Order: sequence, then C-alpha cells, then structure tokens
Amino acid sequence: MMKKDWAQWARAGLIAVIAIVSIVVLINTQPILGLDLRGGVRLVLQGNQDQMAAYLKNHQGETEQRVTARIVETIRFRINDSGLTEATVTQAGANRTLVEIPCPAPPARCTNPSELRDLIERRGFLEFKKVLQTGSGANNGSLSPGPDQQVVHDQSGTPYLVPVEPLFTGAEIKAASVTSGAAAGFASSPYVVQVTLSTNGAKRFAQELTNGTLKGGPATGDNQGDRMAIILDGVVQSAPYIDKNLVDSARTGGWRNAQNMVITGQQTMESAKILATVVRSGNLPIPVHAIEQESIGPSLGQDSINAGVSSVLLAGIIVLLFMVFYYRWTGMIADFNLMFNLLILIAVLVLLKATLTLPGIAGIVLTVGMGVDSNVLIFERVREEWRAGKQARAALDAGYDRALITVIDSHVTTLITGLILFTFGTGPIKGFAITLSLGIFINLFSVLIGTKLAFDLIKEREPRRLSI
Repeated sequence: MMKKDWAQWARAGLIAVIAIVSIVVLINTQPILGLDLRGGVRLVLQGNQDQMAAYLKNHQGETEQRVTARIVETIRFRINDSGLTEATVTQAGANRTLVEIPCPAPPARCTNPSELRDLIERRGFLEFKKVLQTGSGANNGSLSPGPDQQVVHDQSGTPYLVPVEPLFTGAEIKAASVTSGAAAGFASSPYVVQVTLSTNGAKRFAQELTNGTLKGGPATGDNQGDRMAIILDGVVQSAPYIDKNLVDSARTGGWRNAQNMVITGQQTMESAKILATVVRSGNLPIPVHAIEQESIGPSLGQDSINAGVSSVLLAGIIVLLFMVFYYRWTGMIADFNLMFNLLILIAVLVLLKATLTLPGIAGIVLTVGMGVDSNVLIFERVREEWRAGKQARAALDAGYDRALITVIDSHVTTLITGLILFTFGTGPIKGFAITLSLGIFINLFSVLIGTKLAFDLIKEREPRRLSI
C-alpha cells in the first residue's frame, strides 16, 4: 500500500512541477510567431539551371547541393549584415533557398520588398580592370574589342574597352563602408563606398602601379593617367583616373599606400549600403532569382492571430462542456488533460524556440481532438466493462488497460505521419508537423500519467457506481 501511495504522489508531483514550470515559462517568454501571424516577406530563390550546369562543369568536385549551401551562407551574411537579425535563410532542396523576414524589419520592406530582392539577388561579382579605351553614346561606337578584350558599359550606357582578365576581383576586398561623397572628396557622388583591400590585393594593386601596367598622371588636365574600371556584375560603377601621387606613394611607401579605394556613383544611402553589403559578402557562385514571393502585412498577421486564438478557444470550450455533459464527473478528467496538454505544448514550443504558424495552430487544434479522443476511447471501454456487470474498480482497471493499446497505436501511426511531413515538408508544413508530433507525445504522457492517476484516486474511494 505504501508503495502504491508513493507512486501516486510521484505522479502527482511530476504533473504539478511540469505545470508550474510551464506557467513560469509562458509568463516570462513570448512565443515566436511565423510570417503568417506576424507579417513579413517570404522568398523562394532558385539558381539559374544553365549556369549551375556550367559552373559544375568548370569546377570538378563541386555538387549542386554544395553550391546552394554557399549561396545560402552568402545570402544569410548579406541579410544579417543589413540589420535583419531575425530573418531565417535555409536551403530548400538541392537548388532552392528559402528566405523569411518578419515585420517590422523595417516595415517598408514588408510592403515593398524590391530593395530586399536587390540585396539578395545581386550576384556581387566585382572586378577591377584597366580601361583601354573609352567610347561615347549608348553604343560601342568606334570600340572594337580584340582578342582577350571586351566592351562593358556604365549605368548611363557609356562604353569602355577593357581586358577580359581582371587585375583583381572582389575576393581581394577586406572591408567596405559607406560615407558621403563630399566627405570623401567626391562632390559629384552623393554617397560612396570606401573599399579596403586585403594584404594580397593591395600588394597586387601596388605591383600594377609600380611596374607601369597602370600609369599615373595629374588629377586634371590633358595628361591624366590611366583609368581603372570598377565593374559590378558586368556594369561599370566608376572608372577613376590613376593619380600620379598614388603611383609615387606605392613606390615609396609600399603596398599599404595602395590599400584603399572608393566606388562612386551611389545616389542614395540605401543603394550605397546594399552595395557595401554585397561587396563584403562576396559574390554568389551563380545568379539566383525569386520564383515565389509572398508579402504579408502586419495587420493581416494580427487578424490571423485573432482568428487562430478564437478558433482554439472556441474548440476548447465546446469540448470541455461536451465532455462534462456526456461523461459527467469522469469528463472532468478529460477536461483537465485537455488544459494540461495545451499548457505543456505551448510551453515546449516556446522553450524549443519553435516558430508558431497558422498550420501550427491547426496542429494544436488537432492535438486537442486527439487528446479528447484518447479519453473517449478509455471512457467508452470502461462503460462497456461496467455495463457487463463488473465492479467499479475492476471496470476502471479493465477499461483502461484494454483501451490503452488502441490509444498507443493511434498515436504511433499519427506520429509516423508527422515525421514524414517534417522530413519532406518545408516551411508551414514543417511547423504543422512539429506541433502535431509534440502534441502526440504530450497526449500520451497525460494518458499514461494523468488519466491513470485520476483512476487510481477514484478507486481509492471504493465507489459503488461510476459517474461516466
């Protein structure tokens, strides 16, 4: 008898501790809301298939999965570097990237994500090339590229004849920051990006300056030095003249005097910040573009929250009343289990930092139904045993034991379905699978511990009749 009492006290203590901890967690921590509840932008990006095939052909040992992983890391750096710290960037399949950015971040990007797409989709391939000749007008004019030469244009359409092979690329850049053009000495450019080369890049640049590949000249006049085109994704951002002082400085002071340069032509602070972020993050191995875009405003997200909470509360109240009406006092056991399950499930989601979405709320509602279903199976089995003529204690034991196998079977099969959805699903489907799977474990716990404890307490009273 003492052993039995100890087991009951242990079960009761476990339930009390879990409930108290869950309440404390929910009081002190807010759940993480998904885009459909909070509002935000969701983008699905895909790499260019032809360029992916060409890249894999030219880079032996690379795989589509690994190239996409590099794309994910580059995009994640760009987004985090721009201040969107709550955004998530994940790989979705062999050649797709999922980007989710909640609002507000800032709010303008939730309603007009064009700047966001510019930040993400820009390949960021930066090259520095000597300008061999400059044309005029929007066409190539008299520029005729020879072997290993090409014609590139700036944003106004001015053509430049440059070598195919760059002097160096963006891989040699160590840092990039934004400042006003006036502060940097470029009054014609509202904003500029100041670039700091790595040690290897600066040494390479200094070598080009000192060996005569890039000739210097006065800042103004007819005898200006060579020009160096700074090319981003095939478009000339600026083509500054090589100053004679820079060449002399590199010859006398070494590579450290060739470490800094400026990219001009940025008309807004936002465009300059995007360019600096792209330069810092490095280039994407292949171009990507958005194949899906979804924008959810914060007000619509709040409406979804209200609808989701209302549906859970309404379903819960109806179930609570029905169970008491149909199963009388025994229905209170199911009601307690229902409230306990909801409390623990939401607390676990908060502790795991799982994102709560509308499909997740659907999973919670389904969990409520499965929890009630488990108790209904047990209660109906107890009723059958009671009507078959067994005493109350025997009916409770037999009904619980015989229904338990069915309850476990139903939960295991549903859990398998949840695991399949989690393995092969993405985004909202995974959220539904996580909530459903957690709810199954919590339901089983409440049936094995909570319902069993309640039945043991009823049996101790030695009832002649069952309120069921």
